[in-house]
Amino acid sequence: MLNLCHLNQFKNAPPIVNPSKINSITDINYLLDLEYKYDNFLEANQQLLDLYNIIDELLDIRNAITIQISRLERKRQIIEHNKKQEKEKKKKHSLNLTQDQRDQGYSQCQNSIKEYKCGCKIIQYKKHNQKQREIPVIQKHHYCFKHLHYLKTKHILDDELTKINIELSSITKKENEL
Repeated sequence: MLNLCHLNQFKNAPPIVNPSKINSITDINYLLDLEYKYDNFLEANQQLLDLYNIIDELLDIRNAITIQISRLERKRQIIEHNKKQEKEKKKKHSLNLTQDQRDQGYSQCQNSIKEYKCGCKIIQYKKHNQKQREIPVIQKHHYCFKHLHYLKTKHILDDELTKINIELSSITKKENEL
């Protein structure tokens, strides 16, 4: 840090930051701006900085900034990953039966879990009732993004078809006579 007093002689010199204090900075935009300023300054004045023997100290500061940026990015990625895992857990719980359905006697069938390469899952639950011939079945679906999009499109098209059928059925024969 002693040699950095010569830094005032340069125009567009970046602010001097103590490398030990960089670890406490958590504003990633500020750090990215600092890193950009240091990179440009080092690139433009490399030979002069080498003559003054301050290039190593500036590189240490820039490297500390880069490391802190990497740490903050990694923390952000971990937080996003944890949020994604929580969403996945919630989706897995949506494939389970509700307490009311369990109380009615539904249980998971043997070999009833079907998983597909795309990520879709289907689980079947049956109600074991000896008095009825037909066994009621509940199917729980978990769709991948591609098939979920197709399912939403199908529902939209089904609604449109229903509207068209209602409109066609409301037309009387007398209106269509020539």
